[in-house]
Amino acid sequence: MNPIITLACASILAGQDLSLATILIDGQGWKPAPMARVDSTLGPDLVAKGPANATYAIVGKAPARALEYRPASGPARPVTVVGLVDPSCLGLSPDKGTLVVGDAGGKHLWLFRVNADGTLDAADRCATMRLKPGQKASGVIAVSFDPGGRIFACSPNEIHAFDPTARESGVIAGPPGGGVDAFFTNGEGLYARRKGEVWGRMIQPFPKPALKVPANPAPQPKK
Repeated sequence: MNPIITLACASILAGQDLSLATILIDGQGWKPAPMARVDSTLGPDLVAKGPANATYAIVGKAPARALEYRPASGPARPVTVVGLVDPSCLGLSPDKGTLVVGDAGGKHLWLFRVNADGTLDAADRCATMRLKPGQKASGVIAVSFDPGGRIFACSPNEIHAFDPTARESGVIAGPPGGGVDAFFTNGEGLYARRKGEVWGRMIQPFPKPALKVPANPAPQPKK
């Protein structure tokens, strides 16, 4: 596969920004979640299954990991992108049309268009993680789409939230003490593991349920 250097953002950036107010729930913070799906928090997703039985994988060891495309038949092919320093985790959108790759060596999430035959193209660093002054590497350890298409990227101390168009919603502090080494979301909660213990924080689902406002009854004719 040739290096992917084309741009994808222009085709996906449409819609309305979602602030943290549309994600967080007042009064809901991090709490121990011993009944959470521990099997889903064993580490970052290093393999994702795409269309046409293709898979995408992170191979190698930090700080020189690489992204790999594995077609249903034939040898695996490296995916080379100028500017992608150390791919550390990946996730596939609910419609399997977009692959997001976290770069632990940089500050961006890279989004790839997934074609019907499983191939990737149109890569771009559409989403930028907000780092502290002077910090150049995010150290991102996991990325996860929720069922509504929101993107959550987890570093050891915080979670970066993006709307379905990859625009930043804000940064959510991680569980107390930091040191998160695994993360996932199901769209109704954020779950992070630190020191072997899973913590959870409830969030608002997306799309938010429509508010049902009772219609005013039609005036009745006077008898």
